[in-house]
Amino acid sequence: MPVPGNLIGKLNLKMPMEIKAENKSGNMRRVGFLILAGLVFAAVAWFWFKGQTVPIQKRTRFLMDTVCTIYIPGPKTVLPVIDKALDRAEEIDKKFNCLNPDSPIYAFNHNNKPIRDPEIVEVAQKALAVARQSDGALDITVYPLVRLWGFFGKQGPRLPSEREIKECLKHVGYKYVAVQNGEVRKLRPDIQIDLGAVAKGYAVDEAAKILKQAKIRSALVDFGGDIYAIGEIRNRPWTVGIRNPRGEGEVGGFEISDLSTATSGDYERFFEKDGVRYHHILDPKTGYPSRGLISATVISADATLADAWSTATFVLGKEKSLALAEKTEGLQGVVLITPDGKISSSSQLARNFEKNSKGK
Repeated sequence: MPVPGNLIGKLNLKMPMEIKAENKSGNMRRVGFLILAGLVFAAVAWFWFKGQTVPIQKRTRFLMDTVCTIYIPGPKTVLPVIDKALDRAEEIDKKFNCLNPDSPIYAFNHNNKPIRDPEIVEVAQKALAVARQSDGALDITVYPLVRLWGFFGKQGPRLPSEREIKECLKHVGYKYVAVQNGEVRKLRPDIQIDLGAVAKGYAVDEAAKILKQAKIRSALVDFGGDIYAIGEIRNRPWTVGIRNPRGEGEVGGFEISDLSTATSGDYERFFEKDGVRYHHILDPKTGYPSRGLISATVISADATLADAWSTATFVLGKEKSLALAEKTEGLQGVVLITPDGKISSSSQLARNFEKNSKGK
């Protein structure tokens, strides 16, 4: 299958850039942030849609700490549907934000209040199931570690001491969270959670659901690289390209239709100290950034699962991830890149994934 380029483009910039995103009220707000080779479809949308006889309608908002865009081929009459889908994503952003004092997750973390909200309970159940299947490679209780490293804090990231990390690890462990009688409960009062590794995927699922309910037959939901492709574009599946995390171009690509894909990589948020790269995907067992892979892409019909497993596979590394991909329900393929630049894909993608030597 030829890969003409990136449908899901990646910007490999190491300088701040400004992006304008439209909030719910319709006002434009300027958002300054650092893009480090994240999955950004809009950057190359012109390439895919030029020559298209049907115009592409889109809306963009800044939600969940990333740029969220929905594209639909068709007339402007589809724009209210896009707005409705983005409104739903905004609701999820507020509800799942562990820093939002009005969020049930904030009350859970700071007041030890069980979470009874049905959709948070549902997403937490999915995340905990992946945690068990991956032997803790995905762990929703790493919030104290994330705070310690400062990747999402106002002060910026830093390298903690070994002693600080060991102390912090005492407060991490997915087995200390349980879903009982329709509630998310702590089994230890010091445990805190962050569903950021799955909430974006859930928002993608919910946005896609709204589009499908409105009888939209072709669309692309792109929330910061968590993707759901509805139907086809120009009478063929949507083509997904995987950016080379250490160079220009793409390392390869595949086609998807009515499927989702998510990528985790060490280029999304990182800093360097004494020539060593420290990124934000932390191994819950060591407390340090995971080192086995530099990029992990997962395909699934469920965007929540794709989001969760992209983190889990990144932490697990090549061998364990390939083995799990073959036997784990809900996974329809993985593409992994190791630090030496070698690319591996699971057997489900044997006929669909094509490497691109130009991306090296």
